[in-house]
Amino acid sequence: MTPSERLGLATRAFFLATVVGLAAAFREPRVFQATLVILALGALALASTQFTVIPPRWVYLVEGFLAALVIGATLPEGAMLLPYLMVPALLTGVGGKIVPVVVVSGLEMLALLLALLVGGVETPTQEGIELAAPWAVASLGAGLVGVWLVQLRGTRVAGDEVSYESARRLLSQLRTVARRLSSGLDPVSMADAILAAVHERLGATRAAVFVRTEGGVLAPLGYRGVDAQGVLLPEGPAVDTCWAEMEPVVAVPGNGHGGNGHGPVAAHPHTVLPLRNSARMIGVVVVDLDEPPSHETVVRLMAELDEQAVRLDAALVFDEVRSLATMEERQRLAREIHDGVAQEIASLGYLVDDLAATSAGEEHRGRLHSLRGEISRVVSELRLSIFDLRSEISPAAGLGSALSDYVRAVGARSGLTVHLTLDEAPTRLRGEVEMELLRITQEAVTNARKHANARNLWVDCRIQPPYARISVEDDGGGLGPPREDSYGMKIMRERAERIDARLEIGPRNGTHGTQGTKVAVTVGAEPTRGS
Repeated sequence: MTPSERLGLATRAFFLATVVGLAAAFREPRVFQATLVILALGALALASTQFTVIPPRWVYLVEGFLAALVIGATLPEGAMLLPYLMVPALLTGVGGKIVPVVVVSGLEMLALLLALLVGGVETPTQEGIELAAPWAVASLGAGLVGVWLVQLRGTRVAGDEVSYESARRLLSQLRTVARRLSSGLDPVSMADAILAAVHERLGATRAAVFVRTEGGVLAPLGYRGVDAQGVLLPEGPAVDTCWAEMEPVVAVPGNGHGGNGHGPVAAHPHTVLPLRNSARMIGVVVVDLDEPPSHETVVRLMAELDEQAVRLDAALVFDEVRSLATMEERQRLAREIHDGVAQEIASLGYLVDDLAATSAGEEHRGRLHSLRGEISRVVSELRLSIFDLRSEISPAAGLGSALSDYVRAVGARSGLTVHLTLDEAPTRLRGEVEMELLRITQEAVTNARKHANARNLWVDCRIQPPYARISVEDDGGGLGPPREDSYGMKIMRERAERIDARLEIGPRNGTHGTQGTKVAVTVGAEPTRGS
């Protein structure tokens, strides 16, 4: 139960206990009957906020209107029930907005007036208004207090002390829960389970899972079926309709049209199923079918997909948290290198310059100049390392843009001639896959720059999600004997394993007797020709 749901339960329980006690004390049968009706209204409202996708503000609005009608019909004896009018307004105010509070309070006042005017109440209208008006105003005040408390709490949470304590508590809970999960937190494995369920339930010929990335792009998590990668795309009216309505859009094969049975018709041949977590979309499943499924089949499948979507959403959030932690650590290391080691080595260079300027011997001065050149080289390497650490992938641009900026900057700073080839599809890879591919490429480029003594660097990047292949070739001296203290190759293999990629390291097939090294990393299966 969420904090909002616990608040709703506690608030209703308190006010209901108060009015039940008052009704029992005064022994008014009519009031006691009205109390039972309000009790039923509160129970229905609480269940609606927990087990349906109806926005809570609509539930509170209906609850307040009906409760005010019931209470107005019992005046003047039912005056002891008037405090319950504050419950819907207060819970609406917890939503943080003033306008819904005013609407709920206004409808409560309207319902009381209707009960007094046309409800056959024995109480004179003026007397009823005098009894109800203070509590109607109190209802509005309770709602506004709820809004104010939410805003005050939001201001406190914005402080570093509270936010970091909350983050520590949440991360501790995440660590505990993650260890107990039966299916782990791997989005790709979960996407495969979703595709298997779709094929089993619908007999699909092709299917694909797409999830929304930070940049708002629908990125593929997995494909199933012949030519699925080339045929199924996360675009078109069917996808738009499914995303807007959060309901399946079932296409009828052959005519290129479909609908969900109660919504607008989608002029697109693919069936689209929503991946939703409560009232939020996280992705879609695009499916090709030979025959349209029955309504009952779709309902059973959606019940299963809703359960799997919750798991997938948790896995995607976990990946995002891990990426943020990694990014922060890289930024911290970059700052420490820049402000610490790099500055101290640069200071040594200035000291060597002073020694060279005051040295009397030509041989001694020459050695100092050589030392100054070596210090300059180390400083340049440190700056490139800082650049590597700070290189990130923009949510709006993607891997191709980040890779292009990186290799061109390295070429300009290192003197290498860089030959870059990019073939990037409009769709995106998952964020963690893009990041690992960028880091592997950085390591390969760094090795070629530092150790190969190369003059040319060829970087070829082809991205057709979920497939991607990046190769880095140089015309240097080739692979030397492995060293025990070399971790570059090991780190690249670990990164490749993390995203289930294939890493190839070997000699380059050069021409005219040239040597060199080739590093290639591949994710997913290569699309078939023509897709």
